[in-house]
Amino acid sequence: MALNRLPNRLASIATNRLPTLQAKAGSTPRTRGSGWMAIRRQVQVRDHGKCACCGLIRADHEVDHIKPLEQGGTDDLSNLQLLCAWMDEHGVKQGCHAEKTRMEAKERGGSKPW
Repeated sequence: MALNRLPNRLASIATNRLPTLQAKAGSTPRTRGSGWMAIRRQVQVRDHGKCACCGLIRADHEVDHIKPLEQGGTDDLSNLQLLCAWMDEHGVKQGCHAEKTRMEAKERGGSKPW
């Protein structure tokens, strides 16, 4: 008894999918990899690990764009700041970075920051 081979359907699925991270028209491309890590270190050293909003000093702050990339902001050091961020016991993001993200989402008219 010969086995019939099923047709490959994965190729048709892959061609219809959009790239995961598409930039909006007019937005600045995101810096990635070792380039972003170097910029991140420069911001941490410049700000001495201090949150720009509340003054909390920690080593694991988020590097935040003052003017978001989607609105034409850049990765220039003058547009970057450290903001505190952590997860509470329920796994919910907390801190100044989470609050800024929530406020930006409300301004855009969405309920979620992503």
